[in-house]
Amino acid sequence: MQTYGGVSIINALPSWYGSSMAVNLKVKVEIKEGKRDYSKESDLIRVIIDYFKEKYSIPDIVVDIESELPQKSGLKSSSAVSVALIAEIAKRYNLRNINPPVLSAILSLKAGVSYTGALDDATASYCGGIAFTYNKMFRIVKLDNPEDDLSVLILARGGRQKSVNLNELRKYNHVFEEIFRIALKDSLTAMKINGILIANILGYPLDPIEIALKNGALAAGISGNGPSYFAVSRYGEEGPIYESLKRFGDVIIARPVSLDCKDLSIRD
Repeated sequence: MQTYGGVSIINALPSWYGSSMAVNLKVKVEIKEGKRDYSKESDLIRVIIDYFKEKYSIPDIVVDIESELPQKSGLKSSSAVSVALIAEIAKRYNLRNINPPVLSAILSLKAGVSYTGALDDATASYCGGIAFTYNKMFRIVKLDNPEDDLSVLILARGGRQKSVNLNELRKYNHVFEEIFRIALKDSLTAMKINGILIANILGYPLDPIEIALKNGALAAGISGNGPSYFAVSRYGEEGPIYESLKRFGDVIIARPVSLDCKDLSIRD
């Protein structure tokens, strides 16, 4: 099963309302029956396999992951792996009435790898496009297509070191609820406001964001809880932004992924 990474439009931690946009950085998950090596299973993978073993009596499986995303990067790697593994197991064993993004959110909470379940990330990863969700109630508010002439420039950094002060973020819950409402009509403006605010609140340097915006980016900021930065430009206008960001590290140029999800049932 192939899924996608993404960048944040709205961080869901402050208000439970979240939004993510899928980009064409891929995660591929394959499974085969065999003896599990628990030392190679992350907490999330262990919880997912255990769930299916207990509920559906599937046999032991071994999971193989190919990912273009660094871990703990803010680029939705955990959600991409989670939703891909759930969908792959469901397809392999012909399990119906499973909503992979919602189940991913539930099991991510159980595994302790997410504060909100990250339904927005899981939905965008599975469906492509832009997902708007209310994570507290596991509710998908809206699915939408990104503009078709965008590029996403990413300073991909893994191994997040900063701890997240959830109480501090939730002081801004009303602000982020308002940004979410803006996002439903103007995702790029909301993405820019969110990216700058999250960088400020979490204490990330603003230099990459400010430089990207000065060089023509439509939006820029921290994705997720960092440490990766991103900037959005019109397709073909990446040059000045790319050159300005190179001083901070390697830059990946990605493209948004179109929405491909008529419903959230298991896809063939």
